[in-house]
Amino acid sequence: MKIKKALLFIVLFIQFSIHGQELERPFIWVKSSERHQILNKIKTQDWAADIYHNLQNKTDREVKEFYKNPTAYIKRLPFNWTEGMTNEFPPFYKTDHVENGKHRNLDNATDKEWEPAELLIEYLQVALDCSMMYYLSQDETYAYVASSILYSFTKSVQQSKISNWKGRGGWLFPYDGFREVRVIGYKLPLIYDFIHPYLINGGESFDIIKGKRMSFPLDEAQSVFRSYANITVNYGQTGSNHCALEAPSLVYNALAMDDENEREKWLSYFLSQSTENQDALNEMAKKYKTKGDIWPETSQYLNHTTSILAKLMLVVNRYNPSLKLGATYPNILYALPRLDYFVYPNNEIVRWGDGHRYAHAPYEAYEDAYALSKMDGLEALQAKFAPLIKRAINKGKYSRQNVEALFWYNNEMSKEAAIIDLPRTDRVYHVGIVLQRNLSSTNTPEDGLMCFVGGAHMVHGHAEGMNIELYGEGQVLGVDHGRKKYGQDLHENYSRIFAAHNTVIVNGSSQGEGGWVNLGINKVEVVSMEPKVGEKGVSPYHSFSQTSFIDDKGQKAEATQERTLALIRTSPTTGYYVDVFRSNSKLPNEYHDYLYHNIGDKIVVKNIDMDFEKTPNRYMANANASWKHNKAYRNPGWHFFKNVKTSRTYDENVTLTFNTKRLNSGPVFMQLHIPGFENRVYTKVNAPITFEAPKPYDNLPTPTLVIRHDGEAWENPFVVVYEPFNENEKPTIKTVEKIEQNGVYKGLKVSSKTPEGSLIQYIITQSKGEEFKSDILDIYFKGSFAVITLDENDNLLSVYVGEGDKLIYGGELIETDKNKAYYKNSINRN
Repeated sequence: MKIKKALLFIVLFIQFSIHGQELERPFIWVKSSERHQILNKIKTQDWAADIYHNLQNKTDREVKEFYKNPTAYIKRLPFNWTEGMTNEFPPFYKTDHVENGKHRNLDNATDKEWEPAELLIEYLQVALDCSMMYYLSQDETYAYVASSILYSFTKSVQQSKISNWKGRGGWLFPYDGFREVRVIGYKLPLIYDFIHPYLINGGESFDIIKGKRMSFPLDEAQSVFRSYANITVNYGQTGSNHCALEAPSLVYNALAMDDENEREKWLSYFLSQSTENQDALNEMAKKYKTKGDIWPETSQYLNHTTSILAKLMLVVNRYNPSLKLGATYPNILYALPRLDYFVYPNNEIVRWGDGHRYAHAPYEAYEDAYALSKMDGLEALQAKFAPLIKRAINKGKYSRQNVEALFWYNNEMSKEAAIIDLPRTDRVYHVGIVLQRNLSSTNTPEDGLMCFVGGAHMVHGHAEGMNIELYGEGQVLGVDHGRKKYGQDLHENYSRIFAAHNTVIVNGSSQGEGGWVNLGINKVEVVSMEPKVGEKGVSPYHSFSQTSFIDDKGQKAEATQERTLALIRTSPTTGYYVDVFRSNSKLPNEYHDYLYHNIGDKIVVKNIDMDFEKTPNRYMANANASWKHNKAYRNPGWHFFKNVKTSRTYDENVTLTFNTKRLNSGPVFMQLHIPGFENRVYTKVNAPITFEAPKPYDNLPTPTLVIRHDGEAWENPFVVVYEPFNENEKPTIKTVEKIEQNGVYKGLKVSSKTPEGSLIQYIITQSKGEEFKSDILDIYFKGSFAVITLDENDNLLSVYVGEGDKLIYGGELIETDKNKAYYKNSINRN
């Protein structure tokens, strides 16, 4: 036992000694001992040489300009000379944004308002570039420039007081400290760390007030670093991605502390010590409960957040390898590739909330994850990320360009590139999203089909109800509106509330309530789906999901909803979607509006007897309702609709087409077949533009259809069949007829003529456990979803049961396991 204790003491002593030996600066991004290895990398590896020479060239231009006239160069910093004391550094101009007399964050600040900040950021980047060049070259010419800029910043910033505005204030951004630490605060400690050997060995800085070289104020710099760390720890916001976005400033400023005890104290706020204003890593890691979990926000935030955490884990692990952060939090690393799976066949992103349409997985973070997993001996993670890095490079999606690559990455590369097999179905759990895809055997994006249904509350989420997007002919056609600038009327009173989404609005009153910025909604829940995530699927031609949603925010909707969304392929180049939306309010005098937005030029209605007339005031009831930024909205947002034209009450089947003729790739169309029901009124409108739509539709109104049903829409729900096609094709669907039982909707008969022949398909869409029986069709079905496919001579081609207990067709009993789907193909279809 004594021997074991002695050995343990020796091991701990060695670890401590090694760690202590590495504390000679620099050590935040890179160590002094690594310099020769990095220089050899520059000599022997082309990518490293390119990074180095790019850094050298841009830095040398600034150094040359500085040495021409140091005073003139430094005086271009945004000093507010009108407030300066004689013979002292003046403060910087503050960066502020005011709307309607109120201070706001800088999301919507003008270029003029941003000018002081942009200049500061530019100068600090010059200093950081010079500091890295000093590390690599040991040429004090660079260190003098870097130290002079840092000296001037240190002197000037201390002339201001840190604002405590709503607990979110800053130093130079008094009403947006959150942004200040992200664009300014994190750079300062890195500059200091790289040039520290120069500073402690008598290196001087140019003082523009005294007009001469001066010793660098080390203690004052420590005070500045402490202040920026404090802004994060005590001025931040928990429960969102803000904690991760502010963490680089916290970590780098903590590591800039020269006193080891103080350094460890501040670093603990990143590693394990959460505060009222900042979640620590161990708390943030709880978002990644299982392998593959992602940060529960929108697409751009989930990847950015995880990338930041992966990078900081690598930085801190390099500082203290005994922490083994990769081994402690491997699920953070496993989250990094997930965004590459939430893509349409054209590689655009499934969009929810404030998310963007165009994004990709963070390939630099793949390298960080690989380096970290190698440090911690995590072979499975190394095996995962090495081929992903190779794939990104081979496809031209990634090349090493950041200077950190010189410090952290090597030429160790997988021989094999990863193959990403996109599954038939997938889920984004925190968003309630269930997506279906059916990639064509032609292997062209134009022939792929994909759709999703989803909706949930989260930070940066939208009050969208049970929303869908539809893809066809190489484009996302049935679109979510997206978002542009935060805080604007359009964003708050349209983009992030119901009318901007392909959903159902109940009693004109669906809204969010509670939660993040009062946009809380319930999550869309899965009732059943096929194939289940990770499973192959029983049929190559069919898939479906049935989901539910409770619309009970506010007091005027009070609705229960259910949506069945099916994807049916009829040939390698054709297919269609079936959407069945049930909605029922417990309030009297209920009415329901089904919304569908499609990029395009116009809606062409085949039914010429619908008598559309202008109804400009139809959706204007809440146009002037109370609006309070991030608190109260003009729900449901449809007062933004323009050119509103409404039909008479129309009970017949409706066929209409969204024409989208100005795409660079050629015209495409989305045809809708809508079975007729009583008490239906149809409205055509121009909705606001769809952000990040393909040109020119990113700058044009979005044609939108609104179908109103008076009374409950459960037994007789909204039913729409969507078929995308292009100018070289004709739509394959010839007729769509509803199937009823005792006046209650049960399904559809869809007749189509495909490139492979004519088809008749009986599609039964019921709530789970319901029964349908028709002696005329000779069909009995108990279950949610089934498709019976015949040829034009009524010969049975296939039977698909997505979810159900029992199906009888033509006297043939198909008794299925309710936990398993069923498919039988009578003939071979390619």
